[in-house]
Amino acid sequence: MSEQAYPDALQPQYRMHWYTIERVLGQGGFGITYLARDTNLDQLVAIKEYLPVEVASRRADATVRSRSEGQRERYRWGLDRFIQEARTLARFDHPNIVRVHSVFEHNGTAYMVMRFEEGDNLAALLERRSTLPERDLLRILLPILDGLELMHNAGFIHRDIKPDNIHIRADGSPVLLDFGSARHALGKAHTLTILVAPGYAPFEQYHSSSENQGPWSDIYGLGATCYRAIAGMPPMDAISRSKGILGSTREVLVPARNVGSGRYSAQLLAAIDHALEFVEKNRPQTVAEWRREILGETSAAGAAPAVADRSAAAASQQVTPPAPSPAAGQSAPSAVPPQPAIAAHQALPRADAPVARRGWSGARTPVAWSIAGAAAAAIAIAVFLWPPIDRDPEEKIRQIQKELERTKELLKERDTDAKTREKLLALLAEQEEAKRRQEDEARKRREEQEKQAQAKLRQEEEARKRREEQDKLAEAKRRQQEEARKRLEEKQRLAEARLRKEEEARKRLEEQQRLAEAARQAEEQRLALTQPPAGVRAPKRPPEAEKLAQGEAALARREYEKAYEILTPLAHGGNSRAQVRLAEMYAGGMGVSKNNNQAYIWYSLAAQGGSTTARTERDRIARLLQPAEVQQADTVVQNWRPR
Repeated sequence: MSEQAYPDALQPQYRMHWYTIERVLGQGGFGITYLARDTNLDQLVAIKEYLPVEVASRRADATVRSRSEGQRERYRWGLDRFIQEARTLARFDHPNIVRVHSVFEHNGTAYMVMRFEEGDNLAALLERRSTLPERDLLRILLPILDGLELMHNAGFIHRDIKPDNIHIRADGSPVLLDFGSARHALGKAHTLTILVAPGYAPFEQYHSSSENQGPWSDIYGLGATCYRAIAGMPPMDAISRSKGILGSTREVLVPARNVGSGRYSAQLLAAIDHALEFVEKNRPQTVAEWRREILGETSAAGAAPAVADRSAAAASQQVTPPAPSPAAGQSAPSAVPPQPAIAAHQALPRADAPVARRGWSGARTPVAWSIAGAAAAAIAIAVFLWPPIDRDPEEKIRQIQKELERTKELLKERDTDAKTREKLLALLAEQEEAKRRQEDEARKRREEQEKQAQAKLRQEEEARKRREEQDKLAEAKRRQQEEARKRLEEKQRLAEARLRKEEEARKRLEEQQRLAEAARQAEEQRLALTQPPAGVRAPKRPPEAEKLAQGEAALARREYEKAYEILTPLAHGGNSRAQVRLAEMYAGGMGVSKNNNQAYIWYSLAAQGGSTTARTERDRIARLLQPAEVQQADTVVQNWRPR
C-alpha cells in the first residue's frame, strides 16, 4: 500500500537505534504497526508505535506530541500504560501468544518490538474458505485457549479477539496478536475508551467502565470467532442483540446449534452458544471451564439447558406469555431458546489490541442485573417465537409479528419491567451517542488525513516543479558549457592554424635569409675574383650597398634590433631589398611586434620597385587582412614618397 494511505506513519528506511523501518503493516486508532529490520541480528521484527490519533499527531521532525496542552496528561498516561504493559507482556513466552522482545522511548512516544510472524490471519483464511471444518477449527482454537489462559491467570484480558487478530503461521500453528494497553489509555479519569469490533465484542465492552469485563469477555470474542468459522458470517453485534431484548426488532441470533447442525459436534455447538450468552454471568467464567465444555469433559449438553432453565426462571418472574398453538400439520415450536441476531452496523473505528489488568471479584452493578433479567425475559419469549425449520416463511413472519405484539402489550402492563427498560434504553441511547461521537471523530480524522494527504501531494507537486525547473536550468547551463567548449576549441584550432602559418612564414624567412646570405657570399666571392692585381686599388663599394649587406648580415645573425636600425633608413629611402627585409620582420614578428598591415605596406612598396618575391608575399598577406585594412594600406602605399 502506498505511503499516502498512512500519512502519520514514519517513512520507509527511517532508522531508530538498530531498527530500520521497511513498511506499514497496519494502523488503528491508537497506534501504527511497522515491518522493520533488526540490523544487529539481521532479522525482521514487528514494531508497534504508540500514536493515539484522537489526542496526538506526528510533527514534521517525526516526533509525536499531544494535540493540545489539555490533552498532554491523557497522552502521557496512555504512554506510561503502553510501556508498562509491554514490559509485563515481555515476561511471557508462549508459542501461541505474540512474543514481545523489547520496548523503548523515542520521538516523544514509545515503540514495542515484537516477533514478526510469517503467514496469514484467520480473517483472510475465512474470506477465502468461508467456513472451517471442526478439526481445523479446533487446531486453531485450543492452542489459543492455552495462551489466553496464561494471560488471564496473570491478570490480563485481550478485549479485541477476532479473526483479524489470530495469525496462522506457515506451519499451521496459531498465534494471538495485538496485545496492547493503548486502547484503554485515553478514557476520562483513566477508564476504558469504548472501541469495539462489532459482532465480536460483548455488550459489557460498550460501557466506559471495565467493572463487568473479565475472562468471560474474551470468551465471548472467541465464541463469536468460532461462530464466524461455522456460519460463514459474524454474529449480530451486542447493540442489535440488546434491541431484540427490548422488542424493537424482529432480528434474532440463530444459535450455532442450528447453523452448524449435522456438520459439527453437538458439544462444540453448545459451547459456542454458551460463550455467546448476552449476559456475562451466564457465560463460562474461565477458559478452563469453557475448554472442558468444548472437549466434552463436562456435559456441555447439560450446561446449555441449565442456562436456559436459569433464564426461564428469571423470565417467569416478569412475563409469562401463553404458548401459541401450532398450526395443523406443523410441529410444536422448538424449546431451544434463540438469541437476538446481528444487524449490519458500520464498524466502529478499529483500536489497537487491548490488554487490561484487573482482578475479577464477580461483582455486578444493578444495571447489569437488570440487563440480565431483561435478557432472560427475551429468551423465554423467544421460546414461543421460534418456528419449526420447515414452517412456511409467510406464516412464520405472521406468527412472529403476532407474538411480538402480544409481548409488547404484556411488557406495557408490567410495571416491574419499566425500570429495566428505561435503564436499558438509556444505556442504548448513551452507546448510540458514543458511537455517533466516535464516527464524527473518525470522520474528522479521515478529513484531517485527507487534508494532510492533499497537502503532501501539493508539496510533492511543487517539489516536482522545482526539480523540473532545476533540470531546465541545469540543461541550459550544460548547453552554455557545451557552446563555450566549442568556442574554445574553435579558438584553439584558429590559434594552431595561425601558429602553423607563422611557422611557415618563419621558415620562408629563414630560407630567404639563407638565400640572401648565399647571394652575399657569392657576391663577395665574385668581388674577390674581380679584385684588381696587387698594387692596384680596388674600387670602393657604394655606401648603400655596404649598409644593406650589414643589415642582412645582422638579420641572419638574429641581431634584430641592429638589423632594424640599419634596414629602416634604407627602406624609407626606397631600397626595395631593404623594404622586403622589413616586411619579413613585421610578418614574422622578428624584433618587432607582428603587424600584417606593415608587412603588406612594405611588400607593396618593394613590389612597385620590381621585386617579384615581394609581389607574391604581398598577395599572401592580403588574404590575412580585412578588405578595409587592405584598402587603407593601399592608400598609404599610393601616398608614400621616399625620404
